[in-house]
Amino acid sequence: MKEQLINLTNTEDFAEIYNDLGDVDVCAVAKVLYVSDDYVILANITPNGMYDGFSLMKTETIFQINLDSRYLRKIKKLYITKKQTHMKLELENKNLMEGILDFAYQNKFLILVELLGNAYLQGIIKRKEDHILVLSIINQYGEYDGESIFKIEDITSMHIDDEERNCLRLLDFENRE
Repeated sequence: MKEQLINLTNTEDFAEIYNDLGDVDVCAVAKVLYVSDDYVILANITPNGMYDGFSLMKTETIFQINLDSRYLRKIKKLYITKKQTHMKLELENKNLMEGILDFAYQNKFLILVELLGNAYLQGIIKRKEDHILVLSIINQYGEYDGESIFKIEDITSMHIDDEERNCLRLLDFENRE
């Protein structure tokens, strides 16, 4: 799959990316931005053709890619008609994990992190120390809820500035920054 994903980085094509064997009917609709042996970075689009942030997932978890489907053509048309865009994500000679973490930190994006395939945390990156990430946790009500410290190598996927996290930004935690 890596080669097919790399080929998509040079296009404006949308793709259906399947990586959840627990629910094979669910996919991410996205433009493929970057690919490495370990990770893929996507610019995500909602089913209604709206901006949905970025995500990072393990390359090895992707088991199916669909292209040029009726579903994708519909979403692309909505995305263009609604004049949606993603900000430029430029990674300068970094591994994809380090690059996406720096991007999220610099832009103070709210992120959702999956650890070890089944634990989820959301918040804003407070700092990176060697191989450790410190996250200021934001709960489902948009309230600060302490800090979490974990190893970067334990991250299995990440969603950055997506629709759900943007809804939390509208709640009052932003007023306390």
